[in-house]
Amino acid sequence: MPTREDTRHADHATAPWGASDSRPTTADGRARALCGRTRELTALERVLDRDDPGVPLIDVRGDPWMGKSALLGALGDLARERGWTVAWAAGGSVPEGLVFGVFADALDELLSSAGDQTVAWLSPHHLSWLAGIFPALSWHAPAVALPANPSEHHHVLHAVRSLLGRLGTRNRLLLILDDMHLADEASVLLVQHLLRHPAPNVVLALAHRPRQDPQSLRILLGEAAAAGRSARLELPPLPDEDISGVLPRPLLPAHLRSLLHTAQGRPGLLRALALSAPWADDAPGAPPHPPADPSMPLLREFRGLSSLGRTVAHAAAVLQEPFDTALLAQAAQAGEDEARAGVDELVRLDILRPGTARGTFRFRDPLVRRTAHDTAGAAWQLGAHARAAAALRDRAASPARVAWHLGHGALTGQDGDGVRILQEAARTVVWQRPDRAAGWLRATLGTRPDGGDPGQRLRLATALALSGELAESLALFDRTLAEGSAAHPDAELWRARVLRLLGRHGEAADLLEKTAANLAPDAHEARARTTGALLATCLEAAERPRPALVEDAGAVPEADPALQARLLALRALASGRDGTPDGGRAELVRRAARLADGLGDEPARRSLDTLYWVARAESELGRDTTALARLERALDLALRHRLRYLVPELAVEAGRILLERGDTAAALLHADHARRAADRIGSGFQADAAGRLRARIDRPGPLGTPRPDAGKGSAETAAEPGPGPDPVPVPDPENRPADPSTGLDRLSEREREISVLVSKGRTNQQIARALALSPKTVETYLARVFKKLALCSRAQLAALVGMEGRLTG
Repeated sequence: MPTREDTRHADHATAPWGASDSRPTTADGRARALCGRTRELTALERVLDRDDPGVPLIDVRGDPWMGKSALLGALGDLARERGWTVAWAAGGSVPEGLVFGVFADALDELLSSAGDQTVAWLSPHHLSWLAGIFPALSWHAPAVALPANPSEHHHVLHAVRSLLGRLGTRNRLLLILDDMHLADEASVLLVQHLLRHPAPNVVLALAHRPRQDPQSLRILLGEAAAAGRSARLELPPLPDEDISGVLPRPLLPAHLRSLLHTAQGRPGLLRALALSAPWADDAPGAPPHPPADPSMPLLREFRGLSSLGRTVAHAAAVLQEPFDTALLAQAAQAGEDEARAGVDELVRLDILRPGTARGTFRFRDPLVRRTAHDTAGAAWQLGAHARAAAALRDRAASPARVAWHLGHGALTGQDGDGVRILQEAARTVVWQRPDRAAGWLRATLGTRPDGGDPGQRLRLATALALSGELAESLALFDRTLAEGSAAHPDAELWRARVLRLLGRHGEAADLLEKTAANLAPDAHEARARTTGALLATCLEAAERPRPALVEDAGAVPEADPALQARLLALRALASGRDGTPDGGRAELVRRAARLADGLGDEPARRSLDTLYWVARAESELGRDTTALARLERALDLALRHRLRYLVPELAVEAGRILLERGDTAAALLHADHARRAADRIGSGFQADAAGRLRARIDRPGPLGTPRPDAGKGSAETAAEPGPGPDPVPVPDPENRPADPSTGLDRLSEREREISVLVSKGRTNQQIARALALSPKTVETYLARVFKKLALCSRAQLAALVGMEGRLTG
């Protein structure tokens, strides 16, 4: 099977004007970038450069969104540069029923400025008929009339040809007729006449979609190509490396890959999706005034549908793709024969296309589907969803397919089977679309999510956490776990994770230690997960983990490669804090990377934090290329499946690596995205981390200069990129001397360490855990500090440490 690139080269090889030649051109570079088709535009430019264009018609054809309109727009700009007169119109943009409507629209402005000499040579009858077609000529005509019989129509065709020749006398005329597949029959007939009797100095440029061409236009253009009276250009899909230039703004690589996959080489669709994608609320660089909805022109395609075709399109839009005509008939509340007739109409107009499975259909592209959905009534959609759900239940379809429709309606308490379906569907899709799973679970719990089965409420809390609804998730975890005495280790781990994401590391550590203490002796996997969560909490809070905790992380369960990789990476990062030789750490990271590389999308999606920590460990050893690729993979999975909970951390870490590699533009893109994503999930802590990265990018001086310690594994380097301690300007007791004016110079090194941690709001238990001391020893040290500094409260000590930071920082 030929590839997309093979097809592209084949099309160029058969182009009648030798498009394969790549001679330099003087065209505006911005116009070329906008249309995304430099080679095609170069070929059309040669037509303009000829003294005699050779053919009266340029036939640009291709599927929707291939960039035909943009290409002809760029051609018009080139023609104006060369002194041509350019007129433009699009089929379907004029009121229905107008004879020669597309020509009348194209020439209206040009004829409005024409003087009497332009039409003085016309006979009164011809002028009257032309005035009936072109309103701008009514000032010059003795009367206004329309041709009433075939003979008069024939006269009008000759009169229009002569008029075009006059308009091209001074400057050659390029007449661009876009969307010709939507033009009226009279305009098609006029094109046919102009092909047989070309007007001097006039070139027609048509753009159309072969799948939607009426039979008359298809025959006309086929005959013209066979007779050599037209230059045909078939627009193939563009390679990914050529298509990105049409984007309205830079995108994260993960976003770009997703759009490129959906666009399939169609530049117009890529641009439209970039302006209306479902992640647009999370995307950085959005314009302050959003542009017009890019799917609005699609309404023209729906305007001519029959009542049956419109109903079938609305019904198809509520179904999951691909769908069959039997299910479509039930959703549309129509007979199956009627549904088939409606599908045939939609296929003929290229709104629907056959699916890959026999007997199924799908929409041409996602924006057509959205247009069909948005133009249906809300109440009608509810009925269609209910009918589709009933039909799928009768078919014993999968819970997820049925839930798609049940979740759009009101679920009654008596529908026990419906509740069961939604709960089962939520369980199966929680890692694919947690937002959808949360919506289905909410529906089963009714208006009071704090009621119902505690297990379902905990599942809802987990789905909310995954989708980034952190505050609601934490509140639901707190209420549900406080009610019962039964242990829920997995729920406690997720509760602690939410606390970490919100920057409440002390509370998270306390909860994890309590969970670990309550685990059964044989709960090896749960203990390993809890140990990993504790170690991650310490590293995120920039605290030195206890040696015993690092040792516990060595008990790696071999049954779970993702957990094994995460613990190895965490051990490597923690070992860097105690001076472990790089050789031992490198072996840990090598093993972790090998395990992470073996994860497919499904396990990787469930363990995004594994990819994050392995990338952190790789970066500390200077392996930034592999670390960045791993982070981009994690971002890709997170954004594609709307697993929003970890997006800020992933984006900040990727941005830090990019900045230290000198790519400030990409780093800025990631920093801004991280800030928006953090605001989206309501984490001020992670927003601060993104802000610190942005401040580094904006810092005066040579941007993007790699730091001397980049990738060396220092504690400062590891703590800065991810969410770290609160940004209080306190000194590092190991690297900065105390300022004598504060009195802190009288403290020992250990007393100063404890004082700094007190200033960060740590409790005695948290300080003991960070410094591998007992809480009683911490109390003793604090008593000495208070006595030496004549203080009576922790608040006074925190204020004093903060003062030293301002004096010495």
